[in-house]
Formats: sequence, C-alpha cells, structure tokens
Amino acid sequence: MSMTVDNYYKANNISLHYSVNGSGSGNPIVLIHGNFMDSRIWEYQIEDLSIENKVIAYDLRGYGKSDIPRSSFSHVEDLKSLIDYLDINDVTLVGSSLGGSIAIDFALKHPNLVQKLVLIAPALTGYKYPFRLNIEVMQNLLTKKMKGSQAAIEKFIASPYWEYMFPSQENKVARDMVLDIIRDEKNFYSWNPSLYRPADVNSINRLSNIKAPTLIVLSDRDKEFNIKVGNYIHENIKKSKKLVIADCGHLPFVERPQEFNRMVLDFL
Repeated sequence: MSMTVDNYYKANNISLHYSVNGSGSGNPIVLIHGNFMDSRIWEYQIEDLSIENKVIAYDLRGYGKSDIPRSSFSHVEDLKSLIDYLDINDVTLVGSSLGGSIAIDFALKHPNLVQKLVLIAPALTGYKYPFRLNIEVMQNLLTKKMKGSQAAIEKFIASPYWEYMFPSQENKVARDMVLDIIRDEKNFYSWNPSLYRPADVNSINRLSNIKAPTLIVLSDRDKEFNIKVGNYIHENIKKSKKLVIADCGHLPFVERPQEFNRMVLDFL
C-alpha cells in the first residue's frame, strides 16, 4: 500500500489538507468526515479500502490541518475543487454525519462525477434540527466564550446529551481515538459558523433525483433524530440500501471498523 501524507492544495485562496493512499484499480473513494472531526477519524477505512482502491481523505475547511475560513464558503465547492485538482471521476463518496450531507449535496450538483454514495448517519441539508440540539450548540459556544476551548470541550465530552458521539467505555481504543480528535481545539467551533454557505440544491426535496447506488449505514444507539434522518433519506433515494450496525453510536466505522469496511467493500 502506498502512503502519501500531508498534501495541501489551494481552494479559493485557502489551503486544504488531504492524503492519497493506495493505487488500486477500483474507482477512487473520497472520505468526508463530520463535525468535531478531521480526516484522522478514517484510519481504519484508509487501511482496508486502499488495498484495492485509491482512497482520498481530506480535512474540511476549518478542521484538522486545513485553514480556518475567513470568508463565506461552500464545502461542496471545496470538494469539487479537490476532485478537479486530483483529476478524478466516477468517485464513491463516503460521508459521515455532516460529511453525508456534503456528499448528498455534491451528488445532486455534480451527478456526472459520482458513481456511488455511502452515507453514515448522514445529516441532510434542509432537514430542520431539533430545538434541543440548537440549544445545546448555543451552550457549547457560550461555554467556549466564557471559559475557553478546553473547558468547553471537556464539558461537551461529559454531557449526557452528546454521549451518542462517543464510543462506549468498553471500546477503549475507539473511544480514545475519538476523544483525541475532538480535543483538538481546531475541531471545536474554531470559526464563525455563519461563514458556511449551504449548497443551493434544496436536497431535502430532491433526493429522488439521486440515481447513484447508495448505501446508508445507521447505528441502533445513535440519537433518535439521526436515525430518523437516515430513514427519510433511505425512503427517498430509490437506489438505496440501508444497513444497521448494532451496539454503536454515531460513528460505527470507528466502533465496528471491520464490520463496516466489509459492508462497504461488498457494496462496492
């Protein structure tokens, strides 16, 4: 397996970090992480999926080793510029949470570039967040402002509300991996969220336009709202298949990596 680490490319006057692993004959796979995360979260997928495929993992703008946004931007436009820069097509997009919504938006805007979708507990542009979630986010931001990033992060980790984000205490390796990434201050509200410009593709009402075969992976111990969104997406993308991984929270690909990777390889 070839390993390329710490590559950067310029997208709209900003530097974004990515890695390319493997050189297999399969179609390229692009991994898109969720909020509070960065591309390190895909360690187990890069290892397995890159045996037969070229696997690209990147840090979204504002996360990991990518620059923090200073002006209005679109994650979909950033992804398009990366795909253009690497000169790839017929990609499989694998998106977790926020990354899932980016993958959906991208597939609606650039259907000719997407061969397949894998959506893990995906968010969905246009699907209204619960009131409680918005309150919790505001409290996170307030704690950060009043007490600093590290205090806010530790409060976030200890909060019963956000428990679904973290692997259980019994799964120490997975839990430590997630905690390490979330404790990186860059990944925890390090920039003004109003700069993020959602895609203008009205995804919630256009899911039936997605023709790419789609695998939706949910977990039985995720937040009820996340499961509801995943089921809605499954009902509205005609060529979609839904699989549920047991005894997992929001990140089944970290908690049960071998099971998850086998599902994805079977799907591909």
